[in-house]
Amino acid sequence: MKHPYNRRSVYSWAMYDWANSAFATTVMAGFFPIFFKQYWSSGLDVHVSTFYLGAANAIASGTVALMAPLIGSVADQGGARKRFLLCFCALGAIMTGLLFLVQKGDWFTAVLFYVLAIVGFAGGNVFYDSLIVTVAPKQKLDFVSALGYSLGYLGGGVLFGLNVLMTLKPQIFGLAGSADAVRLSFMTVAVWWAAFALPLFLFVKETKAPSSKRIGAVICGSLDQLATTFREIRRFRTVFTFLV
Repeated sequence: MKHPYNRRSVYSWAMYDWANSAFATTVMAGFFPIFFKQYWSSGLDVHVSTFYLGAANAIASGTVALMAPLIGSVADQGGARKRFLLCFCALGAIMTGLLFLVQKGDWFTAVLFYVLAIVGFAGGNVFYDSLIVTVAPKQKLDFVSALGYSLGYLGGGVLFGLNVLMTLKPQIFGLAGSADAVRLSFMTVAVWWAAFALPLFLFVKETKAPSSKRIGAVICGSLDQLATTFREIRRFRTVFTFLV
């Protein structure tokens, strides 16, 4: 059966990369590390704040690493990818927006929201990537993947450029100073992420699973699949050693 190719679905899918890449540029790479040390860790010894920042990244990375096999298996089950993507997208965008409310010196709350936002970002990417097979036939996968990748760089760069301008020239935007500009930047990322993710949820039609399953059944099936995978991997000592 020929795979349907719909331009609106393709560009709607790719726009999610435009949407969430702003988190990678403005929050993860741009503002959070510096702002955490200068604002949210105000009053702490520089070595302590560095430790807290490293711990936040380690916790976020560890959480994602532990989740990855399960959510990857869930994505393979199909039929519920958009629902799981919506949950992770909402988690990431909401936690990012809440960074706007974190007061000076409140490093713990900043770390908590940041870790949860990263979980939302990384978890969502698993289901976003798995949806490509629903919008592109095999011969178009490279093109569609590259489209999303390029829009991600463009979207992330556009908002990051605006956020940098806000920080350098806060008075143009009616802000009292650069600290207010950085805090507002986190809110702009949240709104950007949520707004530009909408086309995917509205126009990408997910391929139905062979049999209709409830979320609980999908998760149980994924756990069974994951257990089977690990049993099979143990037969290949080199692969098992690499993963461990």
